Amino acid sequence: LQQACNCSKPSIADPLLQIEMSKNPTQTKGFFSWSNKKGSKLASVPPEELLLSSIPSEWAGPMTVILMSFFLFSLLWFCIAKRRTSERLVSKNRLRTAEDNKNMKYDPSSGCSHRCFKAELATRVVSSVHAAICCFGAIYCLLQEPELWQDMLWQTSARARFYFSVSIAYFIGDLLICVVLFQDYGMLFLVHAVCGLFGLSVICLGDMFHFFGLVGLLWELSTIFLNNRWFLLEYNMKQTMLMNVNNLILVPTFTTVRVFIGCPLSFTFWSQLSDARANGTVSPWTYLGVTIMLILLNSLNVVWCFLLWEKLFKMFRPAAVSDADASASADAEKKASPESDKEKKT
Repeated sequence: LQQACNCSKPSIADPLLQIEMSKNPTQTKGFFSWSNKKGSKLASVPPEELLLSSIPSEWAGPMTVILMSFFLFSLLWFCIAKRRTSERLVSKNRLRTAEDNKNMKYDPSSGCSHRCFKAELATRVVSSVHAAICCFGAIYCLLQEPELWQDMLWQTSARARFYFSVSIAYFIGDLLICVVLFQDYGMLFLVHAVCGLFGLSVICLGDMFHFFGLVGLLWELSTIFLNNRWFLLEYNMKQTMLMNVNNLILVPTFTTVRVFIGCPLSFTFWSQLSDARANGTVSPWTYLGVTIMLILLNSLNVVWCFLLWEKLFKMFRPAAVSDADASASADAEKKASPESDKEKKT
């Protein structure tokens, strides 16, 4: 019916196309396969029409959601980041007023502007909003669409594609922040933003791997508690029961979702992707990119999980750590000044 109406070409999820591909297993299916749809006929097309025709029609919906979500995330971020610099930020970070601009405050030790400290709160709020939306969407899709569990690699969902588009918009902004504030966030967060943006783009725009994409969105469940920890530390609520409860939820949640569930399912994803690549149904560039992404993201999750458990153990043994530090400092003072005991006696 689509071909008779001359509407749009069937997507990868179209059952007719799947039947045709099952008859011809050598046909490659991947994120970059759309660029070869019209072949040599594009040589006689004007440049303007060629540019428009190079964008697949099935990308219209996701691109619209991405643009709208990016606008809303940016609006929320700017509303928080453009707030007035509070006296709490000035006193806590020991900010000074610039000589040439009385409205500009900066950190004399690092040279960072007061905008960097205000942007951190905006980034955390937007991150928590994104995590709540995507985790809700991932759980809802996995529970309401059992067919995703039957065919983990190729079964698609329009509802899941919507949440993938929202997450792509967030990771675009996250990548921009990691690049601009590279000295504050570092290489690990930049790699996380690049891998997240690439993986979701392949899943959403390629319209495949939706089950594993939803599992990846569930990784953001720990982000909510991680941001809560930052809020409690920022507003001087470190030694509180709320802080202890949040840490007790954060570390097991991060370990369960990202390591105990994430690593085995990532290996399952890679195994099924390898079989699809051997059958010729996945392009080599898609296979290579997804493989590198899985290695980097799971490595980051293992490293961050180790750091979280280390901090959790330190939280429940502060007395032992303080006693060890005190004894170490006392020994250092004795070595530095061997005549201190004699001076005390006299």
